Amino acid sequence: MRDDEIVGQWSVEAGYHSSMEDEQFVFWGDGVGLVEYARPGASTCVLFRWARTAIRTVRLEPHRRVRRDDGAVGEADEVPEVVELGYRITREQRPLIGEALPVLYLPAPFAAIPDRGYGLITREPAVYFANMRRASS
Repeated sequence: MRDDEIVGQWSVEAGYHSSMEDEQFVFWGDGVGLVEYARPGASTCVLFRWARTAIRTVRLEPHRRVRRDDGAVGEADEVPEVVELGYRITREQRPLIGEALPVLYLPAPFAAIPDRGYGLITREPAVYFANMRRASS
């Protein structure tokens, strides 16, 4: 899965001017992933395992939901249900990027902003997310 097209760090705000909130999907090549919705002082993160089940279809198996409020970290209410979803990746212009950017559309029901596209930031997720993954295992 390392060379899978979905592997990487994807952000709703990629290529746009900064806003006060963002949501990012992260997919590692070993079948682990997470989605984090963050705004100043708070965030919610769902950690999941993922697997391709068909062309442009993935199964997401959430196993933990974590909340952070003003520095305090705790388990959130309930873990979302397992879902199998179709997705698409297009190439789109974003205002701050001079070339077309890969954009992931993945309507996960546990995402905070499921109806917007997630622009690819990098194929190697940031250390912040790697640390979050390690701390939540």
